[in-house]
Amino acid sequence: MASISRASPPLVHLRKNPLSIYSSPSTLHFPSYTPSRFRALKTASNGGGVRSYDGHGPDLLRKPHVSPPDDDKEDEDDDDDAEGEREYEKREGVESQWVDWEDQILEDTVPLVGFVRMILHSQKYKSGERLSPEHEKTILERLLPYHPGYEKKIGCGIDHITVGYHPDFESSRCLFIVRKDGELVDFSYWKCIKGLIRKNYPLYADSFILRHFRRHRSSE
Repeated sequence: MASISRASPPLVHLRKNPLSIYSSPSTLHFPSYTPSRFRALKTASNGGGVRSYDGHGPDLLRKPHVSPPDDDKEDEDDDDDAEGEREYEKREGVESQWVDWEDQILEDTVPLVGFVRMILHSQKYKSGERLSPEHEKTILERLLPYHPGYEKKIGCGIDHITVGYHPDFESSRCLFIVRKDGELVDFSYWKCIKGLIRKNYPLYADSFILRHFRRHRSSE
């Protein structure tokens, strides 16, 4: 009868790596080595299967959960943007409107101011000299009617327009109305310019005058 020696436990050779089987039936012991990847092996409670845990469960393979955009929030942002644009366009429109009216006022008044200054300061006319028919017509149609005291100034009627020195400011030349009865009445062309602006641009006149006009010595 053959005898079995108990000097050493039996060896199981698996893929050239020897495995030792110890008293615990549920544990496999690997000889010490450095693997490139660790994986824990554990037998099932019934000893019939092996379960694997590799640290990368199926949950990590899921697509990341992204919260859908808040439509209400986006609508609020769009409303805010639209409101801001409307307010900006409104302010921009008001500013553009002011600039346009200001330019229009300047276009209407600057040529008249230059025209009167030419008459008064170019030495074209001597004191007491009657204006040319063309210049006189411009004064009577485009300037004098806007003087705030127009009716009082013309009195019994206008014979002609002339240039002379102001009675209170001897170094200052101004325009005079020569009435039909021969009386001379001076008038301020600056008051005529301001009256023109107030008549034609009532909404913008005061702001324009405050911005552009200096104090001028004038006569009634």
